Amino acid sequence: MLSHVTGLQRVSFFSHPERALTSKQIVELTALLNRRLDGEPIAYITGSKEFWSLALSIEPGVLVPRPDTELLVEKALSLYPQLPTGFIVELGTGSGAIALALAQEIDDQTLFAIERNTQALHIAARNIKSFGLNRVQLIQASWLDALQSQSAAMIISNPPYLAADDEHLPSLKHEPHNALVSGTTGMEDLEAIIKESRRVCIPGGVLLLEHGYHQGHDVRFLLSSYNYQYVKTDRDLAGHERVSYGYLMTSSSE
Repeated sequence: MLSHVTGLQRVSFFSHPERALTSKQIVELTALLNRRLDGEPIAYITGSKEFWSLALSIEPGVLVPRPDTELLVEKALSLYPQLPTGFIVELGTGSGAIALALAQEIDDQTLFAIERNTQALHIAARNIKSFGLNRVQLIQASWLDALQSQSAAMIISNPPYLAADDEHLPSLKHEPHNALVSGTTGMEDLEAIIKESRRVCIPGGVLLLEHGYHQGHDVRFLLSSYNYQYVKTDRDLAGHERVSYGYLMTSSSE
């Protein structure tokens, strides 16, 4: 926040500790500190958040990208070279963090970033323009409703997965409720995506999902129940089950 107010890099505070703030800077910093004390994420306060080395524009109305979600990107990049030819589809793009990270690493590949919230779409569009990654095409829709053909080699999502009574919600009061809470159990959106994805995913394509630390077993069960095979789960840096994925080995008509 001090860097944001002064426009200086952190190292300058150590190399020139004698530098004093102006009266205007003190007022601005105090206001930011009060917002932080109320629990507002620093990303909203400064309007920026780094994800996959990308300095994303972030505002209230989109979920703040978490470091754990970089595991989802890492797994997608490791699986991509073995996939059949097809599009990449991200569901619930928010700020565009995942789609932009993939577009930065994968050349000559169209990515469809789907988001139902208008405000989030505006923020994602701003980030796409900022990084010049126009291969990311935004679509306003609810999950896979806008896609009709079986053409996706990869479907990737970090959907809402908290239950309506999740104990963590009070500490997340500044972030959009509809980007956090799925429903009564927290599994509603995950199941909807797994079920709908079979219509769009091509045989041999992969579905990757981020989920809660306690939902790995249920997500694996759903993936297997809806004809996904070679189902696995990867753990985050804290050792929690965080990303599950599987391959659709049969056609959508089965």
